[in-house]
Amino acid sequence: MLYEIPNGLDEIIHIFGSIDDPSFEADNILSFDLPYPLFYMDAEVRRARCHRLLVDNFRQAFTELKNQGLDNVVRSYSGIYARRSIRGQGSHPSTHSWGIAVDLESEKYPLGSDLRFPNEVIAVFAKAGFSYGGDFKSRRDPMHFQYCKGY
Repeated sequence: MLYEIPNGLDEIIHIFGSIDDPSFEADNILSFDLPYPLFYMDAEVRRARCHRLLVDNFRQAFTELKNQGLDNVVRSYSGIYARRSIRGQGSHPSTHSWGIAVDLESEKYPLGSDLRFPNEVIAVFAKAGFSYGGDFKSRRDPMHFQYCKGY
């Protein structure tokens, strides 16, 4: 399990690598089994892909959700790894580009909303090292959890 939480882009690149490296995905993105099924639209999802250094962190968070009976609160999955820019900021890669962020329940907690996941869900992800997008100062992203700060 990775415990060093990067602060800012330089530390993200130092720990997780450069997404500009042509072999980044092949070298760093792994599939892992989810401890309970999630749903992407109407399709059941039993596996997810993330950065190889965070497989245990993601497993820990989802296993703890299940163990605490919160798997009925977190059912909708919008992905972890996706090479893309931050919405509305074309020159800044999203933390999803490194496979270090997850979006959950995007219909209930849309970008820019003041709605928040229950504190129990936020605490589960925080224990696994993830920051909560609902706490972002500039533009809240309450569906989003990421393994970094200052970015």
